Amino acid sequence: MYTKKIIMTLSLILSMLALSACGNAADTPSTESMQTVAPSAESVQTPAPSAEPEQTPAPTAEPEQTPEPSTGGNDTAAGSTELPKYLPEDFPMPKDVKIGLSHSEETEGRKTAMLIFTTTESMESVTKLYDDYLASKLGSESAKTVDPKNLIIQGTTKDNKQSWSIIGGPLASQEGVVELTVSWSEL
Repeated sequence: MYTKKIIMTLSLILSMLALSACGNAADTPSTESMQTVAPSAESVQTPAPSAEPEQTPAPTAEPEQTPEPSTGGNDTAAGSTELPKYLPEDFPMPKDVKIGLSHSEETEGRKTAMLIFTTTESMESVTKLYDDYLASKLGSESAKTVDPKNLIIQGTTKDNKQSWSIIGGPLASQEGVVELTVSWSEL
């Protein structure tokens, strides 16, 4: 019994010694080295008020970046009824379409078109219109997400010469209005 008490006491002392060694006092600053007095008014210098306005340095001119040259680009203002110049002519449109953005360009010989528009036709009829149209162009190689609130159809044509993307759905801010974004490009 006596040896158990000695072993327990020594174990307790060694544990306390190990714990105190882990708590490194060098990591915490002593309170003696901390400044507890605010700096005196004599040591703080404030600039004297000047009658002249403060001058700021002139901004440095950065070289302008010129965009890559493109030909045939056209942007159509919101509310226009013009379709993008390079959008394929057989692309179907709802009857009451309101175009928000119409853009076409040709860069390095590749034509692209982007169209954002709204319609009051039902989501069901718009989905059927574009699902049927792109099924004939893309075949089974398209990626589709179609539900009452989303229409997403993306893919390349069967001959791998064109890329299509139609994304849209009902607008939360305007009941009964469907907005679609159409992107088309030559590959």
